[in-house]
Amino acid sequence: MKLEFSGKNLALTDALRSKAENKIGKLERFTGPIVSAHASFEVERHVHHVDLVVHCAHDRIYKARGASEDMYLAVNDATNAIEQQAKKEKDKRLAERAKPGEKAEAVAEASEGEEEDDEGHEARRRRPAVKRRPDLYSPKPMALSDAILVLGEERLPLLVFSDGDTGRLRVIYKDKDGKVNLVEPPVER
Repeated sequence: MKLEFSGKNLALTDALRSKAENKIGKLERFTGPIVSAHASFEVERHVHHVDLVVHCAHDRIYKARGASEDMYLAVNDATNAIEQQAKKEKDKRLAERAKPGEKAEAVAEASEGEEEDDEGHEARRRRPAVKRRPDLYSPKPMALSDAILVLGEERLPLLVFSDGDTGRLRVIYKDKDGKVNLVEPPVER
């Protein structure tokens, strides 16, 4: 990793350099391998600024600016900002990978066609992403009759709800015949 430091209106000390090196080194847990980094330190009207630019593998670049009354705190602010950027970018990549779409279907079809690889081992099959339905649980307590209405109106496969009278969780679902069935936990004695 190539590190560069520059300062404006202050003298860079060894302690400040080592602090910045340690914090930038710890960023690799979030950003992946760091190719190079540049930290620019500046003091302006009793406010310390740190501009940090980190170049990572796969052409990812993170930039952040930290400001504080202490230079060490400004370094912490800048590295925390880059950490947040890296986490957000990783979450985006994982969400795109999990989206069911044309790409995911094409990959799934291609992997289903592969029975075995050259060595005779079964090839790993990618399972399609499971879409979670947050609307299957009603956080508001409701009566059984209201829950049955919600199940019918929303056309849900099942509904988990809290009983308004007892406060216990209940599950209702429709079977193949269209009958509404109730599942509730056993009563503790």
